[in-house]
Amino acid sequence: MKKIYVDCSFLPENPELNTGIQRVVREIMRHMEHLATEDDYKVIPVNLSYGQFVPVDVKDLYRKKKKENIEPSPTFKLNTKELAKKGAMWFVLYLKQIYLAFLNLIAAILYRPGVRAFLLAPRNRFGLNMFIDKILIQPAKALVRLIAIRIRHRDTSEFLPKSGDVLLLLDSSWHMDIWPSVAKAKESGAKVIAVLYDIIPVTHPEFCEEPLIPAFGKWFESALKFVDGFIAISATVKNDFSTFVENKYGPDHGKKLDFFHLGSDFNFTEINEDGIREQVRRVFDERPTYLMVSTLEPRKNHSYLLDTFDGLWAKGIDVNLCFIGRVGWKVDDLLERIKSNSEYQRRLFFWSDINDVELAYCYKHASMLVFPSFIEGFGLPIIESLGHGLPVLASDTPIHREVGLDHIGYFDLAHPGSLEKQIEGIEKNGIPDALRVDPDYRWLDWESSTRMLLDKINKMLLTFK
Repeated sequence: MKKIYVDCSFLPENPELNTGIQRVVREIMRHMEHLATEDDYKVIPVNLSYGQFVPVDVKDLYRKKKKENIEPSPTFKLNTKELAKKGAMWFVLYLKQIYLAFLNLIAAILYRPGVRAFLLAPRNRFGLNMFIDKILIQPAKALVRLIAIRIRHRDTSEFLPKSGDVLLLLDSSWHMDIWPSVAKAKESGAKVIAVLYDIIPVTHPEFCEEPLIPAFGKWFESALKFVDGFIAISATVKNDFSTFVENKYGPDHGKKLDFFHLGSDFNFTEINEDGIREQVRRVFDERPTYLMVSTLEPRKNHSYLLDTFDGLWAKGIDVNLCFIGRVGWKVDDLLERIKSNSEYQRRLFFWSDINDVELAYCYKHASMLVFPSFIEGFGLPIIESLGHGLPVLASDTPIHREVGLDHIGYFDLAHPGSLEKQIEGIEKNGIPDALRVDPDYRWLDWESSTRMLLDKINKMLLTFK
């Protein structure tokens, strides 16, 4: 049986993350194993480390649940191994607390926002922890994994892709040195196919975190060298990639291109509203509320919405604007503008701690999703909103046209009053029939999305000489 080796190098090291790509990796892996057997493939998730292919347990893609403390029974017997394991865990936790306390002390002494942000940034963001993780922790973990795999399997050749196999680059491994392993797969005769989420760091670097720009640039150059074919998550990304590569390298770049669409498996049944916080309920009870769901980052264009709603409020139109998403990068000025707005916590809200149930509640009770992004790889919030029956107004961009089709409305980012005029009309005359979501609307689910990806892989394999 031939094999599909799936790169899952980043997510097991960062299981606490749950943004777009991490959700895609989890959902694709959840469905690929059983679907691939229909094509006579065996799926093996792997970590690509220092030229090795280390098997990954799918359970490691998810954040581990905290174990409940159980009081020992009277018949409790001392287990030396468990005691040592628990002692080591508490010792590591103790060291982490000391480390964090030390960083907070330094940040307090220096008392500069930039220094504090650098010292306390999580390891997936630019800062001290990213450097420590990359220079010390990741190499140490990789060494431990290699030793473990050598102990369990003295002959590691069984994990090396061979002729007829596929290495699928699925994870967001921009900051990791996966290429020695990829090169080894190529030398063994396997075909390398990469899922392409977007190329924003090379086409629009002004929207990205500083460390990502060179990291993705190096990943991109290596991908052009080693990858046989790219499967984008949308036709728009495929076209963007093709245009960029042809302009830079000419039309004879020799890479096979295709695309598939991401899925959406949201539960559209009734929500258990008992756990919804009162402050969330109150916002939707008081007046019509317009949602923006995304990370706070420059390309999402939250400032456009602030301009729009400042104009609406100045005209006496009584509506809420609610931002939902984690704080990203290059948004200090935006955060200051939000929190200093006279309508903040009255008709302007920002929530960075909404859980999935509360998000579903927001989708259900909002008047509309407004999505002014400059550029996207896909635009999943549009699909989420339509799946919950929530009308959508989005910026008029190629990717939004691709996923939204005629199910949503559009506004022109070149004209600041475009969205303001539409919302003013909606508040006066109601939501037009053209924007109301068909009750039978459904996007493809994740199983169908994974099936589509596998079909595109099989189709691409037929085109290789």
